[in-house]
Amino acid sequence: MVNVRIVVFPRVRIPVLTKNANAVLKEIEKKAAVRLSLEEDSVRIEALSEEKNGSLEWIAEQVLKAISYGFKPQHAFKLFREDYFLEEMDLALMLHGSKKAIERYKGRIIGSEGKAKKIIEELSGSWISISGDRIALVGRYDELMDAKEAVTRLIEGSQHASVYEFLERKKKLRE
Repeated sequence: MVNVRIVVFPRVRIPVLTKNANAVLKEIEKKAAVRLSLEEDSVRIEALSEEKNGSLEWIAEQVLKAISYGFKPQHAFKLFREDYFLEEMDLALMLHGSKKAIERYKGRIIGSEGKAKKIIEELSGSWISISGDRIALVGRYDELMDAKEAVTRLIEGSQHASVYEFLERKKKLRE
């Protein structure tokens, strides 16, 4: 039985997959040993063999999800490594679907001209993408958990300065 996965892909992100003669799709196919089929608003992932029990399709799915959230392909490709992970946070679920609250907290996480997001990324070593009602993070496990904690603290109302201090302490412990 062949494993098949489907990743819903926003149409505005499709050009990332199709530019340069589908270079991104071909690279994912090569690295994950899968066949990808681009459909109108999704990507179908099909295993080429049953050897790895679905793990390669799962990794290809994670890479495609990361790209669909807005990560650059080179950051998403880090997920092919064993020490990188994708974490997703659903603001609609966390904030009980309040559109007004979601927009306000997205603004807190992004900051003026993207400053807060950039500082969190620099101090944690992870990458953050905000797409719709979701926040996605890519990074090594400890760095990813620090970035997630920073985002959670901002959502809970912590001051930016105290969140940055938290990240600076965590960074020093990792060094």
